[in-house]
Amino acid sequence: YKNLRMGRYDIEARLDLHRLTVEEARREVFQFLRDCFQYELRTVLILHGKGERNADKIAAIKSHLSVWLPQIDEVMAFHSAQPRHGGTGAVYVMLKKGDKSKQSTREKFGLR
Repeated sequence: YKNLRMGRYDIEARLDLHRLTVEEARREVFQFLRDCFQYELRTVLILHGKGERNADKIAAIKSHLSVWLPQIDEVMAFHSAQPRHGGTGAVYVMLKKGDKSKQSTREKFGLR
């Protein structure tokens, strides 16, 4: 978790949610993470913005992401990004290993 929080993992995919409604963002997030898991990607970045363009200056998508991400079984952990990756306007997401990756690890370390 510390390495994720510090942004030390390679970002394998990005999703930009700027200028989307909350409902559009929800559909995009769920589909994006499903696709990433299918392609065995582990660390992805979701750019949600800080709400600076909204009249009320509320980061609605950021708030919703903190509710959506724990609901997705494939999500192992998530944390706000480092400033070089978008800071509080982005979030790192670590996905669980897929079956292929698990099998590869078992073979590499001689586990059953």
